[in-house]
Amino acid sequence: MLTISKPLSAGQARRYHEEEFQNARENYYSEGELIRGRWHGQLADRWGLIGEVREEHFERLAEGQHPITGEQLVRHQTARETKNARGDTVTTMEHRAGWDATFSAPKSVSIAALVGGDDRVREAHRESVTVALNELEPYVQARLGGNRRPETTGNFVAALFEHDSARPVNGYAAPQLHTHAVLFNLTERADGTVRPLQPRELYRTQQYATAVYRSELAARLIALGYEVERGRSGQPEIAGYSREYLDASSPRRQQIETYLADADRAGAAAAQIAAHQTRDAKLDISHDEMQRRHRELAEQFGNQPSKVVEAAEHGRAHHVEQQRDPADVARHAVTFARDRNLEREAVVEERAILRDALQRSLGEGRVDDIKTEVNRRIERGEFLDVQHESGAPGRSFTTPAMMQLERETIDTMRAGQGQHSELVTERSREAIARDYCNLNQSQRTAVDEILASRDQVTALEGGAGTGKTTALAAVRDAAEREGYQVEGLAPTSRAAHKLAESGIESHTLQHHLTRGEHDTPAADQKRLYVLDESSLASTKQMHTFLERLGPDDRVLLVGDVR
Repeated sequence: MLTISKPLSAGQARRYHEEEFQNARENYYSEGELIRGRWHGQLADRWGLIGEVREEHFERLAEGQHPITGEQLVRHQTARETKNARGDTVTTMEHRAGWDATFSAPKSVSIAALVGGDDRVREAHRESVTVALNELEPYVQARLGGNRRPETTGNFVAALFEHDSARPVNGYAAPQLHTHAVLFNLTERADGTVRPLQPRELYRTQQYATAVYRSELAARLIALGYEVERGRSGQPEIAGYSREYLDASSPRRQQIETYLADADRAGAAAAQIAAHQTRDAKLDISHDEMQRRHRELAEQFGNQPSKVVEAAEHGRAHHVEQQRDPADVARHAVTFARDRNLEREAVVEERAILRDALQRSLGEGRVDDIKTEVNRRIERGEFLDVQHESGAPGRSFTTPAMMQLERETIDTMRAGQGQHSELVTERSREAIARDYCNLNQSQRTAVDEILASRDQVTALEGGAGTGKTTALAAVRDAAEREGYQVEGLAPTSRAAHKLAESGIESHTLQHHLTRGEHDTPAADQKRLYVLDESSLASTKQMHTFLERLGPDDRVLLVGDVR
């Protein structure tokens, strides 16, 4: 999987390069004293950075300088101490050097490559990292400063360092194949100027890049003869290892999980903190000694790594399984991804479609096949390209069916405009004004307009803390005095509970829709539906909801455009 760190300062990047990235002392399957990093990225190519990572080039990039000439390309910020409003001393962060994007192989894959000694698996990991980084790069954006939107540039310069061991636990460093890709805080605009990198879209693309890495790795492992299973987190795992052996080979993971359990914490952020809190001191053990410990552990569990590698080599040489047609795999995977994403959203980003299609077709679908299928659907009009905001990365799609639902929803709302009597009489509105004299001016205006509306569908918009709940209590009271049964709806249980604070009996929109069309009020019963957080309702849900309204039913949509 891919994890992207918080920004590294220039000092951290230099220190990590010296102590972590290039230091091979605790990488027990690396040759030599140094890990020879390699360059990656379109910007690296433009600057002539090819092959091995040299220290002077790395340090210049970390400082925001041109790696060859040393020219300062972006404004350099040095750390300084200031006083905040409380008088406390605060140290500002120095220049952001970049981000550490780490690709980690599944445990069974690491064991096959390192303990099993199958260098082909290590190469499969490298190739999969390269493909994933190539898919991440188009989402790179330049930070322009001020209130200007970031500009999509689609280029970066990265330094890749491959490591083969996890942090030591009780004197044992487990085999763990992973690659650190240091993404430097520089990108080049179309006019040739260099700007700092805006990382927001990198974080948003993290899941897609993870799916690409896993998909490519699974396909390559299968081609090498390995039997691949889907792990608990969707990762490709090589079959043939016992759970007991994998757990024994993962003391670092168990150490972090124990820390989290003792602290009663969960989540990725907590796990990152736990990883720092539980780091053991560096080891002074030779490569041969640590590899001997790895072999001893494998022997305790029946030498599973060597058997798994041998079975893969035998299977590749003697058995060629009938593979499904790649185009057929892609069709089914993209259909699944389309239905999954458009269930709740009218517009979906391409990377979400690609991500879910790759996860669905793990080991069978490749990113190029999935992209070909997406483009085929665009050509056939099954996917409609939606205009992006200026400078936004990637593409977004909707479908003709979704467009039709949107049109019908709009038509339904327009057909109900001005076609009803006022929601409540003027006498009732005057009574509500007297009984709710605590409302402020904006609340009073909103309540009066809602109660005087002659539309079937009305909307109340307001930000958090503007008093919508108090206003809704007055609307409910007035509607009930006029004989309406007031029912609260919301897309989520949390929102439904919040809406209930206004005195409206509430439940989820999904619950309302699954009750069926036969659950209708008596002929003389009028209903007012109050749909809170209405923008979170899917296009399909909203269409079905409005389609089922009775002739005397009224709707109040509540939400916040922000």
